[in-house]
Amino acid sequence: MPFKKTPALAAVVVLSIWMIYEAQHLGGGGKDRSHLSKPPPGDGPMPPDDFPDQVAPTSSAPSAAGPFVAEAHITKGNSLSTTLHSLGVSTKIIAQITPAIKQHCDTERLPMGTLVRALWHNYVAIAPTQIDLKLDEIHTLIATRGEAGNWSAEIHEAVVETQTAAYAGVVTTTLWNSASIAGMDPNLIQQLAEVFAWQVDFNREVQEGDRWRLTVKRHYVAGKPIGFGEIIAAEYENAGLVYTAVHYEGEGQGTQYYMPDGSSLRRMFLKSPIKFGRITSGFTSRRFHPVLKVVKPHLGVDYGAPMGTPVMSVGHGVITLAGRRGGSGNTLEVKHNAVYSTAYKHLSRFAPGIGPGSRVQMGQVIGYVGATGLATGPHLHFEFRESGRVLDPQGIKFPRADPVPESEHKRFLATAAQATSELPPWSAAVLSQRRGDATDGIPNE
Repeated sequence: MPFKKTPALAAVVVLSIWMIYEAQHLGGGGKDRSHLSKPPPGDGPMPPDDFPDQVAPTSSAPSAAGPFVAEAHITKGNSLSTTLHSLGVSTKIIAQITPAIKQHCDTERLPMGTLVRALWHNYVAIAPTQIDLKLDEIHTLIATRGEAGNWSAEIHEAVVETQTAAYAGVVTTTLWNSASIAGMDPNLIQQLAEVFAWQVDFNREVQEGDRWRLTVKRHYVAGKPIGFGEIIAAEYENAGLVYTAVHYEGEGQGTQYYMPDGSSLRRMFLKSPIKFGRITSGFTSRRFHPVLKVVKPHLGVDYGAPMGTPVMSVGHGVITLAGRRGGSGNTLEVKHNAVYSTAYKHLSRFAPGIGPGSRVQMGQVIGYVGATGLATGPHLHFEFRESGRVLDPQGIKFPRADPVPESEHKRFLATAAQATSELPPWSAAVLSQRRGDATDGIPNE
């Protein structure tokens, strides 16, 4: 039977010849991409904000005409190179792309989960025309191939919209749980604790019935919430006392929180060297030592916390001691000025860069909770000294930091009045607790 030519057969022959030509002349080593996802119809590359949340490869047969897109997340044990290779990008092309990308980021340190997308002019093309890396919710690196085959890359930044969210809650069990009940990201509780770190020791002074309310900046990209900014204003009621904070950025003063009258919330020292924990042993002249089995003074405060919990310096100063000291285990001492110094004992390790002579800032992590020396379990022993004499840190009141400068006081008062007026009503906190439901913020009244 004679061989019959058809238009379909002719198309197959032409396509085969073209694929052989590209393999030999345009980069070589093409890979089968039939297992990868097919792009939506269109003539150009997909914009950065079209990245899907989940990659769902399909096995539908792609068309040789029109752009082709393949994408994958960087997984554990893989790098950008291995991920691109799995998408069908040849080793030769990866070597050409990498230098352009390295100008903007470390290709060997991209975090697990980074979304990588490759775009080809059509399905049978060997070299992609564009590589996208979604670095985070806002930034996308886009590498493009020029007509001469050279690659260039740049960072594209998405438009971020900011709105104000309001939340309020009441403590019935834990502060963390009150945030969850109020429908607020519990991680914002840590920011709230940092705002009032000089007024409330959140390790020991939080009580059932405490209540709080705040407004905070919430960021969106293309209508999708991507995270929170700083707290705009907040109030915390503890044991009948209400503390109010207003965020303000003064000229040359940086960003700080002040009381509504312009007084600084900051004091010379933080009230606690760890953000969340519990006091297991207070300052006393007589305590039964759990290891030595004798009664002796306990000239400090013990904070029970999980192994590895960050320990902060309670004030600015210089490290004067960083080493192992007998029963105290790994110990750090900080000299804050000519009068005050602090000590941090039983640490598991010191923070990177911390050693004798290191300058530290208030709130800077200097070490981590451990159980070195004479210790029955992980905890921090904290000492506060005045002119060499050990004092109970829980009973000391220190002077405040500088208030809002006089030249900006009028502008601050207007900012504070506006910010506090936008706080949600206290009734919202009670309502939220009674319902126990989760809402995405409370409308201001």
